[in-house]
Amino acid sequence: MSAQTGAATGGKTRLLSWAIFILLLFQMYLSTKVATTPRGTPARELLAQTHYSTGLVLLLFVSARLAIWLRTPRAARPATVPAAADALAGHCNLAFYLTAFAFAITGPAQAWSEGHEVNWYGLFKVPSLLEASYRSQVLFGYLHSFMGFWILYLTVFSISVGIYQRLRYGAPLLRMLPGFSWAGRAGRAPGGAA
Repeated sequence: MSAQTGAATGGKTRLLSWAIFILLLFQMYLSTKVATTPRGTPARELLAQTHYSTGLVLLLFVSARLAIWLRTPRAARPATVPAAADALAGHCNLAFYLTAFAFAITGPAQAWSEGHEVNWYGLFKVPSLLEASYRSQVLFGYLHSFMGFWILYLTVFSISVGIYQRLRYGAPLLRMLPGFSWAGRAGRAPGGAA
């Protein structure tokens, strides 16, 4: 891969990562709005459809990000960070994307099991892959809620890992966030400014 191609791919990956992060935040916001809007109202239906549509976009973006993850080599490890510590940070990163994927998959499953139509911003309907069923509704509802809470806990854990590795090894502080360099600037001394 040429340096130019690598830079272009890196830029697209950063944009994709930021888009996933922003969409997840928006989905969390929509979840709170749907939950506090009275059932059976047009406002709740609009919020729910926006939530479903945004979830489909999130599913597409996370799928693309995981495909990139599988086919590209890992970023270089900062020189001051031991291999095991770097692997832990990488596993946190991968776990975040896998959790986002599970979050985006269980959303439509929950909607279908409740008998809701899932469409993409009203432009096209996504065919239901599940029949409406109370048992499925409970299963996917709990799984979807669990993924929502798990991604919050995972985020806090990942940020804690990033802070610890910054303090202990001088790793770039922002490397655990989307769009930032994994290894930091070349030649930076351990403990230097992030």
